[in-house]
Amino acid sequence: MFAKKSKKKGSGVTVITINNDEFIHHLNHIHTTQYVPEIIEKAKDDATHNIPGMDTASMIHFEPIRTKYNRLILDYKSKSNINEQQYNANKDIAQFKKLRKRVSDKLQQVRNNLRIKERTIENLNSCKQSILLGKKAGYGIFLLTGSEVIFASSSFQIFVQNLMLSFIVGATFGVALYYSAVLGAKLLRKAKKRLQFIGIFASILLVIGAVFATLGHFRIVYLQQMSDGENIGNHLSAFQFAGIQLFLFTCAILLKYFFMPTREEQESYREWKEAKNDLGKLKKQEKSLEDTIENLEAGLDKTLITRRSLISKAADIELKIVTLYRDCCSNYIQGNLFHRDLKGKVPVSFQDPEKLPKLTLFFQDPKLLEFNETLLTTDV
Repeated sequence: MFAKKSKKKGSGVTVITINNDEFIHHLNHIHTTQYVPEIIEKAKDDATHNIPGMDTASMIHFEPIRTKYNRLILDYKSKSNINEQQYNANKDIAQFKKLRKRVSDKLQQVRNNLRIKERTIENLNSCKQSILLGKKAGYGIFLLTGSEVIFASSSFQIFVQNLMLSFIVGATFGVALYYSAVLGAKLLRKAKKRLQFIGIFASILLVIGAVFATLGHFRIVYLQQMSDGENIGNHLSAFQFAGIQLFLFTCAILLKYFFMPTREEQESYREWKEAKNDLGKLKKQEKSLEDTIENLEAGLDKTLITRRSLISKAADIELKIVTLYRDCCSNYIQGNLFHRDLKGKVPVSFQDPEKLPKLTLFFQDPKLLEFNETLLTTDV
């Protein structure tokens, strides 16, 4: 009637608690309305028979009172289930230690992996710089080859009258030049000797120069067509246009040659990016595991505080019953003395209230509040 179950966070143990206010009300009610009236009647009846005798030192006549209040203590003990709190607290601590050990081991593994990833990133930072330089060089190459679109567009207008269409053809040619520069830089890097390098470079410039010379010729033809007989293009040479374009292309291919990342650098950069992504994931795992340990500790602290509180309250209830027991004994003594024939004389057994039979108490030992918390000293 007074007990209820409650699940405490941080522990798999179900704690059975009792409504102490209701139980204390029950104690006061039964003490006032039942036990005291009964004891006063018994005291009157014993007094008429001169019980206890004036020289009687035995406290046996208090045993019925002691039995009643011991029954109340046992009733509270059985309903509150407090006697298992210390055992359950030690179980909670042991369970916590296992869980914390498991999470701590995983946390240590994650931290080791974090250190490995951090060293990997530190070792691969140089390749990151190479990739960044390569990207910047790529923008320069894009601008250089993009300028070819302007030259090529006007050159192709002798074949394509539509300006937009000629611009599209020129843009396509510019893209082709970009990849020609990339391919040319790769070929130059394969050269193992200086003569090989010079030969490959000269061959590339010869082929591309011929293309530019042809485009320059087309541009002059286009200018002559657009001059309406004014001979605007007669003083111009196709090699002038080709020289400008070839210079821009040479800058592009040399930029790619000097700043293009090697295959090893690109592979290292991929490893750097993967390590960077893994580092972020590992940091999230580390934070999650640290939060888990913190929540486990907070849950255990809350559970142990609850169990200590239950034991302390049980001890208080027992002291309350002891107080009621002494009050009932006092009522017996007063009632007995009041109805005796020999007024003013006190039996020996009434002269020292401290010798009253002791109640059987279960929760007064301070050691009940001492849980096996030495298990918690293991370093995380």
